[in-house]
Amino acid sequence: MNLYVSNISPGVVRADLQHIFSGLGEVFFASLMPAGGSRSDRGYAYVYVPDDERARMAIAKLNGKILKGDRLTVSPMAERPGVIGTFARARS
Repeated sequence: MNLYVSNISPGVVRADLQHIFSGLGEVFFASLMPAGGSRSDRGYAYVYVPDDERARMAIAKLNGKILKGDRLTVSPMAERPGVIGTFARARS
């Protein structure tokens, strides 16, 4: 399942996300989205958890978790009309 993680503190790096999600099982991919033309991130990421049950567990346990001073929002990534495939398939 593809997850959308928002409200990420500027000090968070990809390894931080992989660490908190990996405590709940395998994480296939985690990607912080960069801000155009800068070295900072936009404050959101996509995380792919291959097992839907573990992804739902991750949402339940990590939504609202405070990471480096900010409360994370974790939710299933919304499907968009006209977009074929998933985030993970596009990146794997």
